[in-house]
Amino acid sequence: MKKILAPMFAVTLLYSCSNSDDNTVPVNPDEKYLDGIFVSNEGNFTKGNASTSYINSGLTTITNDIFTTTNGRALGDVSQSMVVTDKYVYIVVNNSNTIEVVNRKTFKSVYTISENLNSPRYAVVKNNKLYVTSLNDKSVNVYNAETFAFVKEIELNNTSENIVAVGDYVYAANGFYSGGMAVEVINPTSDTNTTDISFDKAINGLVTNGQAVYVLTANATTSSVSMVNNTSISLTKDLDQANSRNMVASGSNIYYTAGTGIYKMSNSLTAASTKLFDVVNGQEYSVLYGFNVINGTIFTSDANGFTDNSKIVIYKEDGSIVKEFTGGIGTNGFYKF
Repeated sequence: MKKILAPMFAVTLLYSCSNSDDNTVPVNPDEKYLDGIFVSNEGNFTKGNASTSYINSGLTTITNDIFTTTNGRALGDVSQSMVVTDKYVYIVVNNSNTIEVVNRKTFKSVYTISENLNSPRYAVVKNNKLYVTSLNDKSVNVYNAETFAFVKEIELNNTSENIVAVGDYVYAANGFYSGGMAVEVINPTSDTNTTDISFDKAINGLVTNGQAVYVLTANATTSSVSMVNNTSISLTKDLDQANSRNMVASGSNIYYTAGTGIYKMSNSLTAASTKLFDVVNGQEYSVLYGFNVINGTIFTSDANGFTDNSKIVIYKEDGSIVKEFTGGIGTNGFYKF
């Protein structure tokens, strides 16, 4: 009887569970990353010690080096940036000339893109295509975002850095480190460079809030934020700070940094910015090496001169500290998913 009753009981239990009123779906233990923040750690140039960290949604814990832990191999040399979608994370590994594609929920490796990459910097997904900028080439490479196959190379007039997509266009900002002063506009239907939008100062930032594109330009005496709609500048707001950088769009606001200060302004660009607070004492290019604002919470990183692991400090807008973590070498970005 025991040999009969045991399997009958198991079948009954399985039926009961699968038809319960709460329709509970069994949890996949490999899906560890259902929400939270991915952190990009650049690593030391030529050392191959780039990494990715994960901060849970409650901002209470950090798990470092999740790519290596999950896949049993190193991420590569200089994790420059990431693109996070519902399905994949595309990790742009600059000096390795690769883009590591991982499953967003498990962080297991799916594919390594290497074709036609020459010091890749930033990327964006539009129309199921991945657009990638290059530090060395005056072009944007296009890949199929699902098969990861190389599609084509779009010629630009200059090298490009940050790249965003909104509406009918993809926007690539001319290289920050080369003092680029134009945003090159790409038509993603034809994958051609259609026009250039020129500015009177070097571009230090390019972001979108999903409706418009915002361009931060700066020099040693002044800074400005311009709103771009389609292929033209619709509004420009001068700032009181020089050499502003690290611009992000979050909610209805624009945030940026100048020196060690963090500033906020409406994305309508109709009012002056206000200073929120100064971060902890230190060299501005180190204590604000990584910067983002997610749902009104401010994420910063101190790269510690790349001689030690980065210090991540999370703030409220009033300057009070929410949490401090130790990240990897050269933490340079925070990505909500």
